[in-house]
Amino acid sequence: MKKTFILATLIIFVFTCAASGQTRKKTTTIRRGKSKIVRTTRIARTKISVPKRRPMNTTSTSIATTTASGLSYIITERGSGEQAAAGKTVTVHYTGLLTSGAKFDSSLDRNEPISFPLGMGRVIKGWDEGIAKLRVGDKAMLIIPPALGYGAKGAGNGEIPPNATLIFIVELVGVK
Repeated sequence: MKKTFILATLIIFVFTCAASGQTRKKTTTIRRGKSKIVRTTRIARTKISVPKRRPMNTTSTSIATTTASGLSYIITERGSGEQAAAGKTVTVHYTGLLTSGAKFDSSLDRNEPISFPLGMGRVIKGWDEGIAKLRVGDKAMLIIPPALGYGAKGAGNGEIPPNATLIFIVELVGVK
């Protein structure tokens, strides 16, 4: 739980430092038991949205939900469409990042979302698990540990190093 909170904070920090353009200050108060942490961050105005409130699907004070497999996800915007499910073909827009903030791929750059049958092993395990949590219109951040990503092999001619934790900003645009 503590690692998830630290990782989520690190990710938000990376995005705010890596972004250019105007920024604004945001003060966040986090309650942890009897103690209270007040944090001020600069949030850049970019296409990547940072959650303004705790995701609706969590009951704890952390901003990320972590599954038993180690996948962490933050739903940043709720849609109202059909729920993704194994066996259905899903269409997703995405941007893939390393924890350093370096972008390694983006369907948005090509203006072409990816479609694949969910739960059939056509994509990394973290995608099969994470996309299944979404409805059409949902936007989310998936934080994928190496075991659910490319593991010790890495990928992309060295763009994704071995044992890399991957961050995907995704939007589920369709389910068939």
